[in-house]
Amino acid sequence: MSGLRDNHTQLTDASAQVLGVSLDSLETQTKFAESLKLPFPLLSDKGGATASAYGVKGLLWASRTTFVIDETGKITAIIEGKEAIDPSATVAACKSK
Repeated sequence: MSGLRDNHTQLTDASAQVLGVSLDSLETQTKFAESLKLPFPLLSDKGGATASAYGVKGLLWASRTTFVIDETGKITAIIEGKEAIDPSATVAACKSK
């Protein structure tokens, strides 16, 4: 998340809107966002419906995955694992859409 925070200007310059989603509770998400001073919202998917819908829900947590979704709702890039932690692939995907 800190990588997306640190590159937030590049993402917004590419007309991207960043949203973080986690299986954590709203209270946990709020504390986490505040501790990192995130300039974008974190959403709680406590029941896992969103993670399930996107195919990233495991038994106890969702796998770290970034989805780049265009203005029409089409997924244009999926960035998983270690690459999802490093924001460079996400920034590049947002700039190329």
